[in-house]
Order: sequence, then C-alpha cells, then structure tokens
Amino acid sequence: MCLDDAQAQVTAYAGGSPSNIVLSIPVTASVGGRCGFAPGLAPSGSTDVGEVNNAFSADFPFTLECTVPFRAAVISQNGGLLATSVTPAVGYTNLAPYLVDLNLVGDAGVTPVSGTCDTADLQTSSGAGCVFKGPATAGQGLRLNGSSYDTPGSFLRVHRGAYAAPAILTAANAYADSLTVTLSVSP
Repeated sequence: MCLDDAQAQVTAYAGGSPSNIVLSIPVTASVGGRCGFAPGLAPSGSTDVGEVNNAFSADFPFTLECTVPFRAAVISQNGGLLATSVTPAVGYTNLAPYLVDLNLVGDAGVTPVSGTCDTADLQTSSGAGCVFKGPATAGQGLRLNGSSYDTPGSFLRVHRGAYAAPAILTAANAYADSLTVTLSVSP
C-alpha cells in the first residue's frame, strides 16, 4: 500500500461495494491516585491536658480516603506546649515537650505502620530527624504501603509522662501547641 492509498477517501455506497466502512478509534483512560481525609473524619479537636506538670494522653482518630500508597506527616507549631505570655528566668522554661504517635491503618492486607516523635523534632525549622516530620511529600513522612479507603483505626496520639526535665516550668495559664497533619500520595 502506498501513502496515497492510505490517505485516500473511502466511501460506503448503498447497495454497492463497499457497503460499510470499519472505523477504529482507540479510547484510553486512567485513574490517578488520590489521598485525603474522609469528609468529617479528619483529625481535629483539642484537648485540655490540665496541669502541664502531670502525665497526659489524648487520641485524635481519623479516617482516610487514599487509593494508593501515601505518606502522612505532622508539624508542631511550637515544638511543645509553649507559654508565650511569660519569659522564663534562668533555670526555668516556658516550653514543655511531649510525644506524638502517628498510627496509619490500611485496607485488608496492608500492614499498619506507626511511629513516635518528640514535638521538638516536628517543627519545620528543626534539623532533627523524625520519620513523620512534615510537611508530607512523595518522599517524606510515615509511609503506608497500600490503600486506606474508609478504614477505621488511624489516629494521632499526644502524650507524656509527668514532666521531669531539669528546668522548672514557669507558672502560666496557657501552655499551647498546634499540630498539623498533611498527606501526600507516594507511589
């Protein structure tokens, strides 16, 4: 077949030859991976840990809608419970560290993953390494090697034993921190 024959117009004729024409049109599609929090089930809320010198623990459950492997990461605004209203004297501190646990549960057959980090390691300005220091990217954060779609059981936990650091906590009515959880697909 020469090039002119391939580009020639083909017409079907009623009662003639050819009476029909076969036209082949390839149609393809794909579904991209996506990951987010299920509507109304993102980690949220707050907790009052009471006296900052005492032990505490609080869980914040969440449900994901991730169709591919992904990473989750956490950022601590203050690197611990911070009393911004006071300036500590020598031997005192206005920052009480605590721990953050991140637990990710996937669909059936996907092995759950978890990790624990000190809040001082979760600040974006911190050079310290933490497996789920944020923000999440395709290569940074705690990785779940599979999907997790409307599967319960994932949570963020904040906790600490009784305060035992050498510096004494400064008296203040408001020690606070804010955690941000981010997600990223990680094929």
